[in-house]
Amino acid sequence: MARNRRNKRSGIKKITDYISFKTFIILVIVLVLVILACVSIIRYRNQKDIELLAMQREELDKQIEEIFVETERSIETSNNNKPDRIIRVSAVGDILCGSEMLEDAHQKNDTYTFDYMFQNITSYIKKSDIVLGTMETSFTTNPYSGYGNRNSPKEFGLAVKNSGVNLVSISTNHSLDYGASGLKETKEYLQEIGFSTVGDRLEDESVNIQNIKDVKIAFLSYTYGVENESSKSKKDLESLNIFNEKIAKEDLKYAKENADYIFVIMHWGNDYATTPSDNQEKIANFLIENGANVILGNHPAVIQPMEIHETNEGNAFVAYSLGNYISSINYEASKVELVLNIELRKRGEDGKVVLSKVDYTPIYVLDNGEKAENRYELIDMKGVAKEYAGGNTSIVSKATYNKLLDGLKLLKEVIGR
Repeated sequence: MARNRRNKRSGIKKITDYISFKTFIILVIVLVLVILACVSIIRYRNQKDIELLAMQREELDKQIEEIFVETERSIETSNNNKPDRIIRVSAVGDILCGSEMLEDAHQKNDTYTFDYMFQNITSYIKKSDIVLGTMETSFTTNPYSGYGNRNSPKEFGLAVKNSGVNLVSISTNHSLDYGASGLKETKEYLQEIGFSTVGDRLEDESVNIQNIKDVKIAFLSYTYGVENESSKSKKDLESLNIFNEKIAKEDLKYAKENADYIFVIMHWGNDYATTPSDNQEKIANFLIENGANVILGNHPAVIQPMEIHETNEGNAFVAYSLGNYISSINYEASKVELVLNIELRKRGEDGKVVLSKVDYTPIYVLDNGEKAENRYELIDMKGVAKEYAGGNTSIVSKATYNKLLDGLKLLKEVIGR
């Protein structure tokens, strides 16, 4: 009986071993099949990603940043003694220094460094004859502040100047955060480091006329109003170019009599609105009717449409909002910016200055995160996106790449109104 039990046990063990081996083989086969399936899926997805990037690269190559080109354009005239002259003007939007930027730029020795924020895009603006911007912060002896009453380290102003901007409007809703004395202190510092300024009425002349390649270009600037306006003194309010039709008409008359071409920088519109308000359109029409050739808007903190107005004097151009040049606003549409490029042509045959071409370079305020050594930096949206789509996927994260694509799409939709 004992032998029979041993035989039974031996038989059961053989069956168990066989089942275990069979199960092991099945598991191995299943595992191999799963691995093969995963590899196939990964390869398929990688191939699809490559195809998608190639398609996106092709679309990026097709995207054109040109807004306007003169239809009858002839750089060389029939009279060789009087060649046409080209003037290149670039413009950026509001220049802000938020609290997060202050923290990022602060150094251990209690100084500030901001130049790295602009280093990627200086080449896009330094080739222009003049570069315009709107300085929406003060430079006074008061404590630094990125919000509320805005006041920045002098190093910030110098970094903006080093980036290529050389004429700034100081007419914004924050210009009187520290009253007329703060506006004067700010203007004096900006001029001390080489900026031309426009937008105040601290002196008799509120029109800035620049002689560029023997072409006189007038620059005017106005704001819709200021923060806490009711608390400001009459002296404060009279120190700034707050828009009203009477003053603007007088300034434009003076500009027409003394210059060949007129730019007006307007601080107007509604925060974060990608379409102009009725009031913006009304003011634009008024300015054009009174001689403005180019109107450059800011304040909404996002890009707004651009359009050409045909007048008896030729084409007038309106950019309702250029967004911000740089800021730490954590709103995706506010990170989508541009450098606007305007080409003027002084005709050799009659000396008239006309709008020849308008295009733009898309830029983006990249936030690398609080722990990054350099948190904020401006980047060339299209250039970086094309490099990523071309295979350099280490240049930015995939999430950032997708944001760049979304930003380029937003620009195309808004500007192409």
